[in-house]
Amino acid sequence: MPIWPPRPYATALRSAQPTPTSPASQRCGGRTRWPNRNTDLMRAIRIIAKMLMMPVVRRPRAAAVGVALMMPGMALTGTASSAPSPIAAYSLAAPTSAGKSGLVARAVVPAGSSCPSLVVDGRRFAMSWRKPAPNTGNAFASVMVCNRVVPPGALAASVGGLPIPAAMPRAVQRIGIFDDNGCRILTGEVTQDCSDDRAWPLARISQRMAASRPDVVLVPGDFFYRESACPPTAQALCAGSPPPVTGMPFTDQAYGWIADVMLPMQPVLRAAPLIVARGNHEDCWRAGNGYMLFMDPRPDTWDDCAPLPGPGGTVTAPEVATAPYAIDLPVTARRTLRMVITDTAPGSDRRVTAAAALMAPQFQKAATLAAPAAGRESWLITHRPIFGYVSSLIAAPGTSPWSSADAVQASRGTLGSYRLIVSGHIHLAQVTQIPGQATQLVLGNGGTELDPATGYALPSYGPGTPPYPAPTSNWTLAEFGYAVAQPGRRPGRWAIRLRDMDGRMQAACGLAAATLTCTPQWPSAGTSGPPGR
Repeated sequence: MPIWPPRPYATALRSAQPTPTSPASQRCGGRTRWPNRNTDLMRAIRIIAKMLMMPVVRRPRAAAVGVALMMPGMALTGTASSAPSPIAAYSLAAPTSAGKSGLVARAVVPAGSSCPSLVVDGRRFAMSWRKPAPNTGNAFASVMVCNRVVPPGALAASVGGLPIPAAMPRAVQRIGIFDDNGCRILTGEVTQDCSDDRAWPLARISQRMAASRPDVVLVPGDFFYRESACPPTAQALCAGSPPPVTGMPFTDQAYGWIADVMLPMQPVLRAAPLIVARGNHEDCWRAGNGYMLFMDPRPDTWDDCAPLPGPGGTVTAPEVATAPYAIDLPVTARRTLRMVITDTAPGSDRRVTAAAALMAPQFQKAATLAAPAAGRESWLITHRPIFGYVSSLIAAPGTSPWSSADAVQASRGTLGSYRLIVSGHIHLAQVTQIPGQATQLVLGNGGTELDPATGYALPSYGPGTPPYPAPTSNWTLAEFGYAVAQPGRRPGRWAIRLRDMDGRMQAACGLAAATLTCTPQWPSAGTSGPPGR
């Protein structure tokens, strides 16, 4: 079985790099000639650096060492006592029930090594192993995930030499938002070009967002899109992409997460704590096990998607809707933004199923978390939008364009306390206003294959049965991008700027009285207007 990726994505490849004076190197025409292994290594690193727009030195340094990462089930080199630099290290915003600081440090290291220490203001703290779910076979056997709650009051933090965000903001000024990020590889559908940073611009968007210096970054799900092996007819687009592990009742594995998330999102991982929600691509039969291992900040969710033993092997875990939780972001001494994270991974977009009854109690708990309180304004964070609709080019003739049938049904009667609903799922940017409801903001344009650019005339009726009132306004733009939200001077007011992959503004939006209005900017794109337009 070949190493994946073919020498490149191994940002932690084999250590012991030779020096120009070592026997392994030769002088040739006044220049150092490196042995084939290092020639291949640097060629591969440059390919990946170009893909991720990361600077790269001409000669590998001995300090940038690690352990070769191999496909699940292959032997690993290195010793159990070694602690190489992490493949990735990052901070996750967590409910205070998980830790007083509301922040969890996480690191992904090669299997066979020990967990590195979390270093906070010069003090070392041991990290613990976050186990993969049972019955996942070799899917996550080649990495180890390490975890530790960051102590309160931290000023600086690092893991294995990699700096990570040390604390939640004391006064939030900028919130980065993007969603639906991975490179789409799915049998029978269009394959995205994972080698082109404009066709799959996640690394480019991550750099732009990090440059905006966000205090936190909100990612409402659908991190993972590598659900199939790269098709033989699309090798130019995705050759070497890690396929699902044969025989497992789910579609993700460790190398897919490294390729779709850990590497391209490195600038964002360094920049700010992540606030995350689970998307439908992280449902248990898809990438739920990886999400629970790498991304869910809570200590008791690691096995929520564990496959079950069956007569012929393992079978997919039953659908689960995890409990909602709140992340509080102080704005001023007398003003707080509460984000209520609500799981909408299970269910259907087109019809109401048993998943609606599964999610309904969680929406009710979320409404309790969002109950009005002095100085507090609440946003509902879901992956599936409550008030989002798709292009008429996607919706089957005679069917409703409204998305998220189960989530719409499950949330009915629970939305009255929110000032804004932030979601992804539909692969575009969209702002929809339903009378009497908080505005729906969809930002599902963070890197994965986009939805059609046209076909978004306002429906003459709202979602659900019985239907909500017809929308009064909509703005839609099917271009890659991200958003940065900044608080206004008055409670409940926010300025939200939508930008493209190159940082150019797409729309300037203002939130007031639970209504978000947007003014298109360059390139003056997007569709909006009254019904029938």
